[in-house]
Amino acid sequence: MYRYLYILYASILLLPNFVQSVGFPHNFTPSTYPLAVRSPYLNTWVDATGSNGAILSHDWPKHWDMSQTMGWCGMARIDNIVYQWLGPPTNSSASTIIIPSIKTSTITPTRTIFELEAGPMLLNISFFNPIETEDLTRQSIPFMYLSLSAQSLDNQAHEVQIYSDISAEWVTGDRDNSTVKWNTTLTSSTIFHQSYLQNPQSMVEIHNQAQDATVYYAMNLDQNISWKTGDANITRPLFQDNGRLDNETDTSFRVVNDQLPVFGFAVDLGSLKSTTSSLVWALGIVRDPVVKYAASLNSIQNQRPYFYSDSRFSSQKIEDVIDFFMQDYESAVQRAESLDDRILQDSASVSGGNDQYFNLVSMGARLVLAGFDITYSTKEDGTTDIKAFMKNTGIASKSNNALGLYASLPAFVYLNSTWMTYLLDSSMQHQNSLASQDNFAASVDLGNYPNATSGVVGASSVQGEDTASMLIMVATQARISKDTKFISKYYELLKTWTGHLLERSWPPTKQQTLDRVTITADDFTTVALKGIIGIGAMAQISAALGYSNDSEMYLANFCRSQSKAASLIQDWQTKTVKSDYITMEFEDDGSSALLYDLYADSLLGTNLVNQTVYGIHEHFCQTALSSADHPLGIPVSSYDPVTKSMWSMFAAATLSDNKTRNDLINTIFSRVTFNQSLGRNFPLMYDTRNFSAQPVEGTNPQQGGMFALLALGYVLFFVFCEVRSSQFILQSIENCRHSEPNPRAVAVGIEGKSRENRWHRDWIGLCISVSFIGGLSIMEKGQAAESKTSGSHTKRLSNGSS
Repeated sequence: MYRYLYILYASILLLPNFVQSVGFPHNFTPSTYPLAVRSPYLNTWVDATGSNGAILSHDWPKHWDMSQTMGWCGMARIDNIVYQWLGPPTNSSASTIIIPSIKTSTITPTRTIFELEAGPMLLNISFFNPIETEDLTRQSIPFMYLSLSAQSLDNQAHEVQIYSDISAEWVTGDRDNSTVKWNTTLTSSTIFHQSYLQNPQSMVEIHNQAQDATVYYAMNLDQNISWKTGDANITRPLFQDNGRLDNETDTSFRVVNDQLPVFGFAVDLGSLKSTTSSLVWALGIVRDPVVKYAASLNSIQNQRPYFYSDSRFSSQKIEDVIDFFMQDYESAVQRAESLDDRILQDSASVSGGNDQYFNLVSMGARLVLAGFDITYSTKEDGTTDIKAFMKNTGIASKSNNALGLYASLPAFVYLNSTWMTYLLDSSMQHQNSLASQDNFAASVDLGNYPNATSGVVGASSVQGEDTASMLIMVATQARISKDTKFISKYYELLKTWTGHLLERSWPPTKQQTLDRVTITADDFTTVALKGIIGIGAMAQISAALGYSNDSEMYLANFCRSQSKAASLIQDWQTKTVKSDYITMEFEDDGSSALLYDLYADSLLGTNLVNQTVYGIHEHFCQTALSSADHPLGIPVSSYDPVTKSMWSMFAAATLSDNKTRNDLINTIFSRVTFNQSLGRNFPLMYDTRNFSAQPVEGTNPQQGGMFALLALGYVLFFVFCEVRSSQFILQSIENCRHSEPNPRAVAVGIEGKSRENRWHRDWIGLCISVSFIGGLSIMEKGQAAESKTSGSHTKRLSNGSS
């Protein structure tokens, strides 16, 4: 029942004219397509620029930075004619090999699917990267599936053999000096190639590839399979000529660029009109340990892959993991189809049926989870300590960068907020151990991934924003997950951070923004606003734990009492809000800002920012989007023409006018689908005047911000159900309705907003706030705690009796 309530509620709130779309949108054409994206080092894409439709075969797949080739070959031999469906033909027989034409392409949150016409056969190729919201073990397994099925186009039977290999390029970024070794293993149900360095270097990267990884390529044994390891110029022509391989191993171990080693499989399907089931390969990159982590000043520990903590893999043998993963394929497909369908429907509900939004969410899902590792260590008492880490790829490869976590928050709110708990716990445990060193502000990060041992602490020009970001994330996670133990564990640290904000947020002394404005100032509007919302977030945390004195000091209630945060926000509005825009610096009438942090005010329901400000900001967005000067969106500040995609989506989520919101979404979509991005997939930062991306700003988990509309829609649904379940909350809302109302003046030039709609949005914010304070303890008494290892919010959206 909850699922239908959510869709109905989101539709009523946001989509009066919504007509639900049917089926996944086809032929979304980003500049790069995600292929194998399951972890920071299994993060491979194919560049579509200049492909003329031959997306999979015009160039080799590449690592996320688009500079390192990842050899991955696929061929089909049909009636003795060879078609190359993955990777370009490169050997002496290249002139006789045909490139199949792509008929359709589809990108969902879990799959990239191509239909190719290979002579008389239609090939369906799927690159499947599971998102396992219900099972932490499955989510932590760094493997993906490649599948192929075939259908005759002329209703005649054809002789079909299929081939695929990966090269030793997956093992190392040091292609000229590091020696690679390999072997082939058969279990009772699978066969897999294993490749690794002869002399691995723990926690070392070269060209963004790990020097301590083992690469696996696997297939099931229940088919007419042959295999070979060896020189690409021998192995691939062997299949082209014979349709099978010779089951032999090349034992001459060598560097990558010496007679490129490849690890191949061939399957003879015989004469057929269509395959009865898909051929399936599994590709994985495993590192053990995953991260070196400073849990405290004097304790640096190795974090292992989480799946090894599962009793199903008590043998600690990778063979058991691979067998499990291969046997799980059919069930994994069913779960993925269910999740993709759910995201499609929910995306349509919160965006007015905008296919562009679903496409952006699909890309955002790939990017945020490609930067995400789930690990564990064993405590002295024998219990499992789960920690998660995020690599801020595309920028500085930092671990658990505060900005990156904040930007990706919407993805975790929607998919599973417990995953965010594991990320926050890693950062906060590390910083808690530094409290004695006068470290009053939140750390910027934990150091260079995978060495989470030496984060930036102490004074920082962005410490105000980072500290507020952490408070907002902790408050959001606690309210959604109902985990009061977590916020209680770190309450004193949170109080310390809030004290820093109270001293430094008004004015934001000697601070920089995180938005490319390189000057340091005492009056940045966005920094001040975020700090104030961070204080409001701490008020919610204090109230949830029953610390009423602390809560009243920060924010007595959400009925516009003269609390500290409310007083600050009134001063902020006086200094920054003009008749039709908001300034970037206090009283600098020549500046303007994109107020994307209104999203935090809406998500948490701190209800601090007056709805008139929302209206003025929406009018500003409408004006900016109608200007021909910035066809690719709204700059984050008037000081620079650059914008950031995730902040644009944060801002879009706060807009109540469907057209304005979708126009802003369209600017992000236009940049993503620009097919001359020069190797930058889904750039994080770009010029709004033209299509130039900023250097090293692609393939970043901050694109989890694409879930902003979904996360806010989920929160509204969540509150709606809580309001129905608690007379306490209903009475609190009624009391607040009869208190002194907020100003509701309509901004100049804003049309189409009734008084009821404006009051409704404020009422929702109030519901969120009251439900956090009062509903948390009520619901904890009435409901079993959500499992930390498998609970997911997408499940709660769809489950329940009808």
